[in-house]
This record gives sequence, structure tokens and C-alpha cells, in this order.
Amino acid sequence: MSKSKIQDLDKTYSTMRTMTMASLAIVLVTSIFFVLTLRHAYGTVGQRVYVVGSLGTQAAVAASPDEHSEFEYRNLVRTFVQNMFQHDEATFTDHMNTALSLSDALSGRRLYEEFKKGQVYENYRKFGSRTMVKVDSIVLRNDVRPRTGKVYMKQKTFMADRQSTPISIAAAFTLVETDRSEKNPYGIQISGFDFIPYSAPLSAAEQAIQEQQAERDRQQLRDAQQAAAQAAQTEAAIR
Repeated sequence: MSKSKIQDLDKTYSTMRTMTMASLAIVLVTSIFFVLTLRHAYGTVGQRVYVVGSLGTQAAVAASPDEHSEFEYRNLVRTFVQNMFQHDEATFTDHMNTALSLSDALSGRRLYEEFKKGQVYENYRKFGSRTMVKVDSIVLRNDVRPRTGKVYMKQKTFMADRQSTPISIAAAFTLVETDRSEKNPYGIQISGFDFIPYSAPLSAAEQAIQEQQAERDRQQLRDAQQAAAQAAQTEAAIR
């Protein structure tokens, strides 16, 4: 074989080896990119959560377990006040325990002691009553650490077919991060829960209910007076 042919063969071999190495490198890079893309896709799907709001159901990617979203802070506050201020004879103890697990010892126990002084549970048993709370708004300050906020709500008392005029309740508080647990899955606690002035106007529906109850009371009073007068007339006729 001539020298020129040998040189041509070497060049051909070198070219083929270079092309083969380049092809392998491209395959390797493509495989790594595919694997990373697939892992990211499955990771995103696995962490996907859905939020239901005024705009409908929307998808969102969950944050790190050590982080807290705006929804968690608001849900904690709402869950706390709905358990602390809404109950009856059957649910009083469970609701208190839930609320106490979401607050620091000082704030929760102070509110619980006020309920004991007011004999709230005893009144539930005595009158068969219940309370219901409606949260008007939750205002959070996310520009400070720890976060602070205020909650505004109305509480009603129901007894038989009657309901009281709504009582306006508002409080300021601090949100303190803590460990997540079975009793407190939020990993947040209500601290420094202090009442603040709040006087919410009655809604049209609430005004209508109160007017209907007032008219019913007046009618019952008229019926009672009429029955008493008839009884007096009957007694006088017998004499």
C-alpha cells in the first residue's frame, strides 16, 4: 500500500472517530437534558395544589414545607376564630381544644378563662343555645416580621327560633412561626390576641330579621294581653 493511501486511510479513520465522539456527546447531553426536564415536570405535578377563590379554581405550585403562603396565614386566622367564637354544648370542648392548639398559651388561655367566667358552656346547656361567627375581613401586614394582622367579625347567638343582634368583634394579633404538628398543621400560632374597637353596621338581611322578630314579639305581647283580658272577664262573669 502506498504512503499516500495510508495517509488517506488515517485521515478517514480520524474523521470517523471525531464524528463518532461528537455523536456520543450529543446523545449524552440530550439524555441528561431529557432526564432533568422529566424530573422537573414530575416534581411540579407532584407539588401541584389548587386554590378556590372568587376567580374560580386555579393551580399553584406548593412552596417549601418550611415556608408559609398567604392562604395558610389567612386560613389559620379564620380557623382559629371560627373555633374560638363559634360553638354549642356539643362542640364547645372540641372547638376550644382546636383553637388553643393554634394559639400561644397566654392568648388562648386568657380567652378560655373569659368564657369560663361568663359561664358560656353552662348557658349552652341551660338554654340550648349556640353561637355562630361570620368573618368580615382579615387584614395582614406582610412587610413586618413577625407578621401582624387584624380580624373583623360578627357573632350571633341562636336560641330556638330566635337570634340575637350581631355583635361586632375585632382583634389585633401577631403570627408566630412554629413547628408543624398533627394538632397544628399550619406551623403558625396566633399570639397577642387583643380586642380592638369595631362597630359594623347591620346588613339589610340582618335588619329585616331583627324587625321581623320585633314584630313577632309585639304580636305575642298583644295576644298575651288579649288572653289575660278574656280570662279576667270570664272570672268576673263567674263571680
